[in-house]
Amino acid sequence: MILSSLHTTDARTTPGSTPGSTPGSPWRRRGLVGLAALSAYSTGIGWQAQLVSYPLFRAVGEQDFLAYHQAYNHAIPVVVIVPGFVTFLASIAFLRSRPADVPVRAAAVVAVSGAVSLLSTVLWAIPMHDRLDDIGQSQATIDSLLDANLVRCLALSVGTGVLLWCLGRTRRS
Repeated sequence: MILSSLHTTDARTTPGSTPGSTPGSPWRRRGLVGLAALSAYSTGIGWQAQLVSYPLFRAVGEQDFLAYHQAYNHAIPVVVIVPGFVTFLASIAFLRSRPADVPVRAAAVVAVSGAVSLLSTVLWAIPMHDRLDDIGQSQATIDSLLDANLVRCLALSVGTGVLLWCLGRTRRS
């Protein structure tokens, strides 16, 4: 299992551990807590889109779809887009900002989850949203958007799980 293999690498004894990262670095601990909370939030938003929002795109009439999708796009920046991109980038940066008692392997899994989430969003989900804006309601495009979002949800779920595991094993300063 992923978590058991993560435990084997401790940053305090691993060559290449983050300089200045001691178990007593309170900003690193606060960063871990903040990233875990933000990642959990983004994961929940992703699963809500997967199970509710995107499937409901099919329930909107073809004539109303463009206006609906534009309203959807207008409503999501503060709630979805900004927290999502902050999560993706902060997850990637976690490899360098982790507390010393977080194993390098765990931080690497979090970083990869952020990179996969970022790439699936930028290279796949956003183009599908753009396509819906251009052509209107399309079952194939909605299916592709759901596929892209599933990749993002799974990556975020793994990253969040590892971050919560890290929180459970790190020492308080």
